Amino acid sequence: MHVLFQGRSAGRASLRVLWALLALGVLWMGTARAEGQTRALLIGVDEFVSRPSAYPSSLNNVLSMQQLLASAGLEQVVVPADPVTDAQAFASLVQQSFSQAGGEDISLLYLSTHGVYEQGQEPVLLLSDGVTESGLTPAQLEAAFAGIEGTKLIILDACNSGAFIGKGMSHPPETVHFLGEDFKVLTSSGALEESWYWSSAGGGAQGGFYFTQALVQGLSAASGYPADQNRDGSVTLYELYSYLLSNHAASTPQVYPQTDHTVIFRYDPDAPQPTGLDRSPIMDVTFSGTTLDLDTRQISIEFIATRPVRVAYQIVYQRDGKWQFDNAQLIYDGAERFTAFGDEPGAISAGHKVRTVNLGQLEGDAFGYVLVQLVSIDEGVLTVHAGRVICVPPTSGEMNLTAKVQRSFVPSSGRELPIFIGHDYPCTLSVAIVDDQDRVIHRLCHRQPTRPLQIFPAGSVFYWDGLLKDGTPAPPGAYRVRAQAHMNDTTVTVLSAAFTIE
Repeated sequence: MHVLFQGRSAGRASLRVLWALLALGVLWMGTARAEGQTRALLIGVDEFVSRPSAYPSSLNNVLSMQQLLASAGLEQVVVPADPVTDAQAFASLVQQSFSQAGGEDISLLYLSTHGVYEQGQEPVLLLSDGVTESGLTPAQLEAAFAGIEGTKLIILDACNSGAFIGKGMSHPPETVHFLGEDFKVLTSSGALEESWYWSSAGGGAQGGFYFTQALVQGLSAASGYPADQNRDGSVTLYELYSYLLSNHAASTPQVYPQTDHTVIFRYDPDAPQPTGLDRSPIMDVTFSGTTLDLDTRQISIEFIATRPVRVAYQIVYQRDGKWQFDNAQLIYDGAERFTAFGDEPGAISAGHKVRTVNLGQLEGDAFGYVLVQLVSIDEGVLTVHAGRVICVPPTSGEMNLTAKVQRSFVPSSGRELPIFIGHDYPCTLSVAIVDDQDRVIHRLCHRQPTRPLQIFPAGSVFYWDGLLKDGTPAPPGAYRVRAQAHMNDTTVTVLSAAFTIE
């Protein structure tokens, strides 16, 4: 496979790392996929004019993606050596990278940068070199792929990136881009969420953004390919989205299409698994739950340590609609003291572990959301291995549950039906589509804990593609949304106004 560095020159730091990777032979050495070729364009933006520098996070994101895709058998990857600073240069780069794509091929664009969006305005992704800066709009991003055949897979790791597909907002935009079967889009956050959080230790930036870190772990041999839910050696877009929604807690990943089963990653499930230092030190993480009850403010975490390692639990509370990472609480594992690490806090031995974490700031009637992350610490670098949003309902309160949906829906347009469920407090939700006889034709979720989207009015948003439980299209007719909110021992049920499928 060919690794192409587009442009006249590259930053010395970037090239040193890239050429070191080439020398070690860890970039792609794959062959063509039987179903078609996959090409990739990986872009990271670190230096900005209007925003603080993210260096070296976006650079490290790109390097992590390169190492991940080394196992995917790509035919070509492009990493621009010079920063991309305007939409015209971006479109030219996309055309150069994917112009040879055929109908069975996949063109993968990964972009890590700052995203900007305010309600009522057009979202943009920043393109910059620290001196010159411009914004890339959804229309410009879509137009950049004009004439490119096959599947276009776009992964955006940026604040507010859900706005590019009209998701994570209470009032969807009139115009939505990337509609149709050829575009697949995965974003790190909803339209109004920040997602710049990076792994850090000692107060400095380390590694890459949490979202890309979770994505790489979900598809990596070192972690056992946990995103592959059915362990068949193929990861679909929906499997990856579901894994990220569960394991990436700092923001809410969004996807279009909502339930798409296109295979986007393959590996050999019978190949030998990595061992020793090539294997993740933490595997198979499970949480006892993601909703706290009235009787306890504790969460149990179960995992396997594959080797001696330092472990901690990062607790981040939400205040005024923001995750308070600046005041995060880092609780070192104190259950054992493994001698290989001397007196360093959090040292544990290899083996199966079960730990209980106390959320001490949630005493009494406190409610809201808490982010809990299981991390390892190696030479000052903090790596997140799993994160969960913990939903903490109040002891009592008026839910004010509502279900709102547009009056008509045309699934053949490619647009999905946005469903807004309003609720004043954290709770668990059960949401279903029912016909005119009140029969459930599709269940969107069952007792799913809510999580913050930073939307106003407060609530949760779901998306329906117009398919029945068996995957066939729902026939034309009248339907409603039925929502149930569960808060402690209280259940409230509402029905939306009727909408028609045309």
